[in-house]
Amino acid sequence: MNPRHQAILRQIQATEPGRGDVKQRPEHLGTTRLWYGLKNAQSRAILIDFISSHKDLSYSDWLALIDALYHGDSYEERCAPRTLLLKFPRYRRALPLAQLDAWLGCLNGWAEVDSACQTVFSAGDLLADWEGWSALLQSLAADDNVNKRRAALVLLTAPISQSADPRILNLSLTLIDRLQGEKDGRITKAISWLLRKGVKQQREAIAAYVDANAAALPAIAVRETRRKLATGKK
Repeated sequence: MNPRHQAILRQIQATEPGRGDVKQRPEHLGTTRLWYGLKNAQSRAILIDFISSHKDLSYSDWLALIDALYHGDSYEERCAPRTLLLKFPRYRRALPLAQLDAWLGCLNGWAEVDSACQTVFSAGDLLADWEGWSALLQSLAADDNVNKRRAALVLLTAPISQSADPRILNLSLTLIDRLQGEKDGRITKAISWLLRKGVKQQREAIAAYVDANAAALPAIAVRETRRKLATGKK
């Protein structure tokens, strides 16, 4: 085992599970992996402590550690790379998109996918390599793996709320058009999420799109987006 991975795993195993968080259970997280029961804040603290002791971590060691964690046996290991991605922005921006694609193939269930995709990559990240990101997201949306299809949508939830660039809106709606007929909750809820996040920068366009496509969109997406438009609340 990668020695840095081993050190993080030992900390995960030695941490007393958090109490009182009734929402965070394996069945709610969509995982069937080994689950140590740590709260998200506990897992993040372990990684923050690790990073504070490894500020000189090289790019190659960073890549190797994330790869090892994404092949770990437990839910906590597979969610741990989120903090490493966020706290090493220079390395994250240098990450080959083919490597990200491969890592997304290691994830299962909405919580694991979202740990890698939600607010990790910004509008600036995508626009700096729009051709590459556009190709990746379209490929993910067409993948046989439902977790990758969810990832295609979730990766856009932060960028669409951060930038009014029409390329982000247009790609988001293109992917929603492709996936709107699916019934899996991982997809229907992600469509709703992406549309609602789009309201901040693209209110009129989102409202028009929902009105024009209400019959084809998942009912939850239509209902929740119209509520967002009407009240400003989820």
